[in-house]
Amino acid sequence: MQSSNPRQWETRSPCWNSRLTAVLWELEDGAEADELTERFTLSYGRPVARRMVDIAATRLWFAQGFLAGEIQTMLLARRRAELSPSECRAYVIDVLLAVRRAMATESGQFNFH
Repeated sequence: MQSSNPRQWETRSPCWNSRLTAVLWELEDGAEADELTERFTLSYGRPVARRMVDIAATRLWFAQGFLAGEIQTMLLARRRAELSPSECRAYVIDVLLAVRRAMATESGQFNFH
């Protein structure tokens, strides 16, 4: 049975990083985030698919040199129709912090602009 909490799935699934890498590659190749979300919704459920795509997009945007405030605005614009305003803000902050933690763990340090 699938967990409804995307963070639980993220920490329990051994294939999270491989799926995230696949999503990242597809985004780099020009895939649309909404299409990827819909495709992964069938396998993982909407909350997990949404989080997976947004984390991959956030990592890509950081790599491209966008600032955290710009990424926050892009994520808010992307998800504002799906979530209430307060849920959307909390979700976006959660995604940014998840990426920050992952990047800090990978490099040993992270400068969060």
